Amino acid sequence: MINDTNYHATPGFSFRFMVLILGALVLMAVDNRNPAALAPVRTFATMMAYPLLYGVDFPQRAYQRSSGFFSAQRQLSEENISLKQQVQVFSAQQQDLNRVLAENQRLRTMLNAAPRDTYTFLMAEIFKVAQDPVRGLVTLNKGSRDGVKESQVVLDGNKIYGQVVNVTPFDSSVMQLIDREHSIPVQNQRTGERGLANGHGRGMPLEIKNLPASSTVKEGDVFVSSGLGGLFPAGYEVAKVLPKGVEFKQGDLFATVWAMPLVDYEAVREVLLVRGKASDETVQPAGGN
Repeated sequence: MINDTNYHATPGFSFRFMVLILGALVLMAVDNRNPAALAPVRTFATMMAYPLLYGVDFPQRAYQRSSGFFSAQRQLSEENISLKQQVQVFSAQQQDLNRVLAENQRLRTMLNAAPRDTYTFLMAEIFKVAQDPVRGLVTLNKGSRDGVKESQVVLDGNKIYGQVVNVTPFDSSVMQLIDREHSIPVQNQRTGERGLANGHGRGMPLEIKNLPASSTVKEGDVFVSSGLGGLFPAGYEVAKVLPKGVEFKQGDLFATVWAMPLVDYEAVREVLLVRGKASDETVQPAGGN
């Protein structure tokens, strides 16, 4: 029975299939002769087929969009990392540039303050500082092969830094003004009164001696090198009188004055070594008047 049913169903299916083919051929012939006549049919067929076409094409379009999104995200991430690295490099270069600019400014100030008329000078860097709290000794990177000699004056711009006390071919030792064994002839910039400034160790003020009891020295007065003795050039700043830094004791012939050095010894990294153009002249040692 089942075989008979299938046998009778097959011709009906074939008939309907032939009718569809015939109808399609008729539509094609009409559309070929008069395309405008079947425009509504064509539009209706397109509208009916659009959901199917959209559904078939959707996975491909979704894949393209998602792959493009992730590709763009990956590219943006890589560019972001690259830009961050460039920012770090530029930041480091800017820091180095700022350091060079600051160093150039310091050197320019020091060179402008150098006593060009009667002295020659040599730039040097500090590369070692003694740890003794009561001494003020540093080592410079210039020695006898660079022309450095003992008792040479050392400047920080327009301020007296100290003097050379020992020289080797490759480096030299400098005694700062604050050293307990150092002294320098000074003069009150305001009154012209002369005295002798003695060091008292790291972080301590200078003691200015030999000022008469009748001195008019007062807080804020600046003492400069007097030039006496022929070692230190005259007119270079040494120290400034501290608040309550002037002591007058009844019966004493001299006043006691305490003044803070104007050189920032913790910050200075470059100094000027000074020597008279009429070199090889005899100069006094540290502590001389």
